[in-house]
Amino acid sequence: MAEKKLRMMIVDDEIEILKMLKDVFELRGWETITTPTGLTVMSTLEKEPIDIILLDIKLPNGSGLTVLKNIKKKYPKLPVIMFTGFGYEDNMVNEAMHLGAAGYVSKNVPIQELIEVINNTLIKQ
Repeated sequence: MAEKKLRMMIVDDEIEILKMLKDVFELRGWETITTPTGLTVMSTLEKEPIDIILLDIKLPNGSGLTVLKNIKKKYPKLPVIMFTGFGYEDNMVNEAMHLGAAGYVSKNVPIQELIEVINNTLIKQ
């Protein structure tokens, strides 16, 4: 029997980052769904089982914080890691943690550190 693949949704308006992360995680055996805006996140979650979300804090057509709030309202146990190009002390990061984000990571961390954050978040679930 085949082992269930973990499913990740990546939400980021930088297309190059989406492509790179999709490649990185799919090479590790993950299934990934990507979107450049937060507009389709909720409708995708209704159709697709997702194990974890990597969510950009700043998005076109709305804030990642608004998307996080909506996710947590309907799927409170779904882990969401905020992905930020800003400093960790940014007020938006603090607000994201208050809203229920499982963690946050800077966009400029080495990919191995991002993978560790995601794996550690899933272990805690």
